[in-house]
Amino acid sequence: MADLEEKRAGAEERRAKRKRLAKPKMEWLNKASLGKKIMTVVLAVIAIFIVYLTIATVIGNNMLQKTFYQVKSNKVTDNIRVICIADQHLKEFGYNNENLIREISKLKPDIIAIAGDMNIESQPDNYASIVDECKELNKVAPVYYSLGNHEIDAMLFSGSNIYKDIKAAGVKILNNEQETVTIGSTNVDVIGLTQRPDEFNKYGKEFFEKAMEGKNNFKLVLTHYPENFMGTLNDYPIDLALSGHAHGGQIRLPWIGGLYAADQGFFPKLCDGYHEIGNSRLIITRGLSTSGWMPRINNRPEIAIIDLGWY
Repeated sequence: MADLEEKRAGAEERRAKRKRLAKPKMEWLNKASLGKKIMTVVLAVIAIFIVYLTIATVIGNNMLQKTFYQVKSNKVTDNIRVICIADQHLKEFGYNNENLIREISKLKPDIIAIAGDMNIESQPDNYASIVDECKELNKVAPVYYSLGNHEIDAMLFSGSNIYKDIKAAGVKILNNEQETVTIGSTNVDVIGLTQRPDEFNKYGKEFFEKAMEGKNNFKLVLTHYPENFMGTLNDYPIDLALSGHAHGGQIRLPWIGGLYAADQGFFPKLCDGYHEIGNSRLIITRGLSTSGWMPRINNRPEIAIIDLGWY
């Protein structure tokens, strides 16, 4: 009997010892299991966010956004509506760009301004869709098209005929050229300045200063590069300049704005919106598409609508 009790006591002691040894291991397993669960939840949230962001980006990049501006001038005696688009880079909005053309037509513009980079320089002969779009837009209102770096580079380095073909379509395409249009009793000098800042003094200054002569007409300058207003054009009395090029900073951060522009770097100052700089007023459209590897995020394609009116 004593032997039985002794064996029972020994067995209970061994069982207790096993429990003591197993407890830390179980605690470790529980902690490891909890860590795996947390990691799984975190990865699931990240995956859901990526999927949401991808869907929102794809949908958003095909939804046109209209941005309205009002600019007053004592040179304007009639209300004039100018619509500005840029940086389409061959992107199409509907079959033959019918969605884009329809939206612009509904806005009833007096002038349609195209601020360059409608093509892609690496595809110098692929611009038929842009010519067709320009033809249709020209039925809505007179189209004034100022060249951007993609058109210029395609012409200079690949022999593209984009300038000749758009001009042949009846569009007023401006490569350091000026056209005067009369709307009601208001004369508007539309000036297409092709040069970027580092080229201005050599190739653009003489033309531009001649185009800016005469102070009675409203001076509407189409210059692809907003960087021209970081020291080059600031002192000229430009009634309104329209630019693109910066793509709205490509990725737009809430409460901050554009993240990056090719010629301005991170957090660009001139990538969208209305600016008063020196003696000039400038509106920068975020454009319609992208040409590089960086996607547009939180940055819908934009049509800029500018209403010019009397003070």
